Amino acid sequence: MTDAESCIIIGAGISGLLAAQHLMRYDVEVTILEKSRGCGGRMAVKKMGESVFDSGAQFMTTRDMIFRERVESWLDKGEVLPWYQGPLKNMRYVGSKGMTTVPERIGASLNVMLSERVTKVSFKKKKWTVTTNPHGTKENKKYTANWLIMTAPVPQNLELLDASGIELDYDDEMELKKISYLRCLTVMAQLNGPSGIPNPGAMDLNHDVLRWLGDNSAKGISPVEGTITLHSSPKFADTYWDRPEEERIQAMLAAAKPFIKADVVEAISHRWGFSDPVRIYREKHPFRKPYFIDDEMQLGMAGDGFNGPRIEAAGLSGMDLAAAILSPV
Repeated sequence: MTDAESCIIIGAGISGLLAAQHLMRYDVEVTILEKSRGCGGRMAVKKMGESVFDSGAQFMTTRDMIFRERVESWLDKGEVLPWYQGPLKNMRYVGSKGMTTVPERIGASLNVMLSERVTKVSFKKKKWTVTTNPHGTKENKKYTANWLIMTAPVPQNLELLDASGIELDYDDEMELKKISYLRCLTVMAQLNGPSGIPNPGAMDLNHDVLRWLGDNSAKGISPVEGTITLHSSPKFADTYWDRPEEERIQAMLAAAKPFIKADVVEAISHRWGFSDPVRIYREKHPFRKPYFIDDEMQLGMAGDGFNGPRIEAAGLSGMDLAAAILSPV
């Protein structure tokens, strides 16, 4: 086994959380640093009064037996619920109280430091030191560990390493720089009545403006009727990314109007700069692994940029990286 006595994980999305769980089973001391106020990453929820919206990932599916067993355990605990079958007849599962249900529950059992933005990392004498700036304070905090796992979008990881003066192997860096993502604009709107979206309350759209329209009340996570989430097409996101928020909202609501049967009362939006990976790590390599690891630097990276856009893929990336760190050298 490697000398992974301790590990710092940057990012409390599903990849980082499942990596932490796996490491802790082998008595590795794990600290997770998360810049947001809660766990989940793109498994995110927004609230507008009593209305509840899944603002990022809308569901999860299972293909791999290991992840399927995880989902079944979450089903037994009432943390996820079956929603409906997708085009490939695979069940789409949702968090029972929104997609943050599972990551928030997992995070509650781990050492997660929320609202702490990582500003610098350094690696000396086989030890990582990570500096953070906790939200609302001027004083920095420092954490040390043998290993560092980075689960943020890869461009953000590379930016942090570069700003910190950490040099990667040239070939590794070139491969990591090839990873690219789509952008997505999201609008969450409260209607003055039921949305009228047909069962199961969701529409996968191949539309110039919209690619997803979902009803969070039909989904079972919002107690208020007519709480809808709209996801834009990548093309629309690129065109409207820097436009005023109200302009983005109005354009997306206009595109959704033919599909809904009630009027909009209030709407908010969110920008996802790293929505889905379109090119993953070493995509063309025949013996690729769903993570990055540098044993000499005791550094790993995991997430959807290494294994694909599905929640399952991101989670398995984190679990597989943790297993690799623990493997005999």
